Amino acid sequence: MRNLFKLLPLVVIFLLMSACSEKEPLPEEALQSYLSFVEQGDYEKMYEYLTTSAKAKISKEEFVERYTNIYGGMEVESIEIDYSLPEEEVEREEDITEVMLQYAQKMNTIAGEISYRPEVLVVLEENEDEEKEWRIEWTPSLLVEGLEENERVRVQTSHPTRGEILDRNGEPLAANGTIYEIGVVPGRMEGQEETSIAALSAELNMEEEDIEKKLDQSWVGPDTFVPIVSVPITEQPFVQRLYEEIPGATYREANGRVYPLGEAAAHLTGYISLITAEQLEELKGEGYDAHSYLGQAGLERVLEDRLKGERGAVIYIEDENGETKKVIAEKEAVDGESIMLAIDSSLQQTIYEQYEENGDAGTAVAMHPTTGEVLSLVSSPAYDPNEFILGLSSYQDWSEDERKPLLNRFTQTYAPGSTIKPITAAIALENGWNPSEKREIVGERWKPDSSDWGDYTVRRVNGNIEQVDLKDALVYSDNIYFAQMALDLGIDSFKEGLEAFGFTESLPFGYGMGTSSWANEDISSDVQLVDTSYGQGQMLVNPLHLATMYTTLLNNGTMLKPQLYEGESDPWKENIISAEHANEILESLIDVVESPNGTGRGAQISNQVLAGKTGTTEYKEAQGDEGEEFGWFIGVDTTTKDLLVLMVVEGVEDRGGSSYVVPKVRNVFLSK
Repeated sequence: MRNLFKLLPLVVIFLLMSACSEKEPLPEEALQSYLSFVEQGDYEKMYEYLTTSAKAKISKEEFVERYTNIYGGMEVESIEIDYSLPEEEVEREEDITEVMLQYAQKMNTIAGEISYRPEVLVVLEENEDEEKEWRIEWTPSLLVEGLEENERVRVQTSHPTRGEILDRNGEPLAANGTIYEIGVVPGRMEGQEETSIAALSAELNMEEEDIEKKLDQSWVGPDTFVPIVSVPITEQPFVQRLYEEIPGATYREANGRVYPLGEAAAHLTGYISLITAEQLEELKGEGYDAHSYLGQAGLERVLEDRLKGERGAVIYIEDENGETKKVIAEKEAVDGESIMLAIDSSLQQTIYEQYEENGDAGTAVAMHPTTGEVLSLVSSPAYDPNEFILGLSSYQDWSEDERKPLLNRFTQTYAPGSTIKPITAAIALENGWNPSEKREIVGERWKPDSSDWGDYTVRRVNGNIEQVDLKDALVYSDNIYFAQMALDLGIDSFKEGLEAFGFTESLPFGYGMGTSSWANEDISSDVQLVDTSYGQGQMLVNPLHLATMYTTLLNNGTMLKPQLYEGESDPWKENIISAEHANEILESLIDVVESPNGTGRGAQISNQVLAGKTGTTEYKEAQGDEGEEFGWFIGVDTTTKDLLVLMVVEGVEDRGGSSYVVPKVRNVFLSK
């Protein structure tokens, strides 16, 4: 508790004490010392100041326990006491042994602020050394105003309704529905505690110790329902069987979280679960109790402060007949905020189905390219958040699955492959690169004549074309052309260009995305420079950031800030490149799709003009080795300019590389 005690200057105290004949103790000084320990919550020291008669009514252990339980139950965060020694000596008769004094006490509690002005009787007594001391005639009303012997202080809490997470059309992504809470009533275990806990542990795949911790909480009584886990309403046969087979096990309907899209939005929404004892201790004072649910992952965690609301509470005195005598403080619950996102549920489902069809692993981003609104964030494979709390057995399966369904892939960073080439081109154009100049490139492999590259060479995907300009290089995705471009640019100019596009900066999105970088923020050789220019080397890019970079091409050279919420639009980096250069690259990317030689030709749609770029990332130890390939494709509708889709699929080395991803993106555009 904060120490807010108001003390007089030492000089005043000194004068007061000097004025007292033979330094006789003052009742005001005794009360002041006692009150300092009230503020500190040092109940044992408080007890030492009590009169003999007060101590005869309550032992030190009972005194400490009562303060601890009542103030703990009220969740007292701080006590502020206003009491000062008198400025002038108080004249009293010499033989006076009792003085009534008053102070002001204010407490911040679960039900709000409580203020009162207790009167306390201070009594002069002899201590064990036959010295006179002023002591406090303690009564329960000093603990809580109006409290008398044989009365109790009760606290009742009410939980707010958690805010819902909605898509741009008001469709729920995380909604409040009906679930079952599986729990235990300790008194119904009928002496079979060990057997019941062991059985529940096996059925729920929980550690027995975790169940025991829940049952050992201070508020648990013989007839208390102690929630253990929550499960979907569809699990009625399961919860009924537990009720019938395990002594003490039971269940009840409760308001709970429901995730309508299930796996399709699992990593986006995340999930909530009952707060753990460790989390409750960590979040002490932030409005949680043992019955609270806490966002554990995804947006449920990111938006926790806005979604959770505030608990309501009533603090009252209950008389010895169990009747409410007096309400001390009351605060109504405040429901959490429902939040509308820019996400489109239908698009989210459509994109996830492109992965689910063949059990593909990967990630996808969809954006509105002229507003920056993020329409979809998909990670595959995924888990079902509706089963997450029930499925601790499933959790083990998920955690051991080599496909890593618990991994949130859209927050990670990856080597982008050739999808970074339009950004490399944009940097080069801003540094004077001539897009129309034809470069003669012969053969499939190249390295500078005067280089110390050893056996290292740059390999192009298509060696049939020998006169190459920027449009050709993008259409054919020519690594050699971009290697020469990077060497002409030089390391410093290339790095400055990447920084202009937000590399090494945190993405301004509010959802912990990985930071795009290159070669640990350094490029130390020409080989590393050329590799980085076409998305290999040690370049790592977050998919949402890469999609955001492409908005530059549709907004006259300004890169938009990715928007989590519907209806928002702001620039992130203005005028990174000129409108002329942005249009030049966009027109070339249209040819990537429309040209019969384009690497993205599989995305052609008769009534839509798409621009796009493919990319294949190779993860291998050295040039010439075989390794896993990730296929990329980014497509954007240049006619309506309302949808940009980026998809990454892992393990495409035996499935045609990036060409495996292109029709998947096409299918998304067809669903518009």
